[in-house]
Amino acid sequence: MEKHTDRVIAKIVIILISIYLIAPIVATIMYSFAKSWVNTIFPDGWTIEWYLQLITNSDFLSALIRSIILGVITTIIVMCCFLPVVFYANVYDETIKAKLRFITVLPFTIPGIILVTGLVRVYANLPIPQMLVLLLAISLLSLPVTYQALDNAFIAHDFRAMFEQAMILGDSPLRAFLKIVIPNIRVGIFIAMLLTFTSAFGEYVLTNIILGGNYETLKIYMYRLMQSNGQASSVLTTVYFFFLAIISVIMITVIKRQGSKKGEAVEDIKKL
Repeated sequence: MEKHTDRVIAKIVIILISIYLIAPIVATIMYSFAKSWVNTIFPDGWTIEWYLQLITNSDFLSALIRSIILGVITTIIVMCCFLPVVFYANVYDETIKAKLRFITVLPFTIPGIILVTGLVRVYANLPIPQMLVLLLAISLLSLPVTYQALDNAFIAHDFRAMFEQAMILGDSPLRAFLKIVIPNIRVGIFIAMLLTFTSAFGEYVLTNIILGGNYETLKIYMYRLMQSNGQASSVLTTVYFFFLAIISVIMITVIKRQGSKKGEAVEDIKKL
């Protein structure tokens, strides 16, 4: 009887939490399609006019392109800098992994506003492009998710033995890295790239303080739109939400496929 009561209470709590989280999303999506929604339970009608206005808005397209450029360049920097480090830590010297874990925690412990203030004070009077400062800062903030995704990929195989065998067979370190390591961690690299891209794509604090209105990204444009047009901001919020949802579905699908392939490989080994 007590177990049944506990289950009922647990289900009620889960339902209430789900409603609390989902209701604002549903309301925002409905408002983005509404012709007018004032003093009524449901909108007076439905339209896609607001979406058409957003798509044809030059400010929106410019902000979208800037955000994509920021995300792509940040992803390239992160992969070029962090992938070799994680590779070295897993293949050559595993003792530095503890130090890497400590470093990856730092972005969580240092508030973004403090980091930005320090960067502005240090680099304001130096002949360094502010865009470069922004790219490096976002790259460092994305370090925790990038490191975890790459490190999990390396844990799956004994890359030290595979790498050494490739070199014994005559491959150079670079060739062995490209032929042996990269193909076996491509899923981890793909997940890390997606996480890094979404992190940079949605960055607001760093971009707004370091560059301000000189480089209006999608998040900055969204905030400006919220202060002037609630209907248009709902449309942009809906578009952004579905963009992140698609990214999440892709990552979940890739991870599930990789897990199923590993399970099949284990079953084949057991049969042998």
